[in-house]
Amino acid sequence: MINQFNQMPPNAKVWIYASDKIISPSQLAVINQKAIPFIQNWTAHQNQLQAEFAVLYNCFLVFMVNESVHEISGCGIDKLTHLIREIDSETNLNLLNRMGVQLLENNEVTCLTKSEFLAKLAAQNLGNSKAFNNQVTTKKQFEMEWIIPLENAWYYPKTKLQSV
Repeated sequence: MINQFNQMPPNAKVWIYASDKIISPSQLAVINQKAIPFIQNWTAHQNQLQAEFAVLYNCFLVFMVNESVHEISGCGIDKLTHLIREIDSETNLNLLNRMGVQLLENNEVTCLTKSEFLAKLAAQNLGNSKAFNNQVTTKKQFEMEWIIPLENAWYYPKTKLQSV
């Protein structure tokens, strides 16, 4: 699933936007209709960026830029944020909400709120779930640190749960 970014070097910049629900086929069509031309024409200070994009696990929009070709700047990042807001508005995916919890179990993603996650944790109903570290910033980190043990997730309680 992660090997889609073959053209990107290990130091390529990464942005991950997680949906608060599984992306439907119609939502995916809107995303591709907007994101594919965007990365083909993405510029920073009028310089063409070498970029790649993928939707992974029907939940995550992942963008990468090879800064060895041209560095991305604030204006390039602003263009990406504008694209994500546009996709959000047309698909109702809530891609800018960083408080959602996405879990991976048996190669399937489940999207939860933090309170839903804590309830499942208290009920010991998480099986062998893994978490996603959407704060990775390079391709190398993405490949090695994106999918992590659940206990290492930012939302995993650092003290024992009493009750939820």
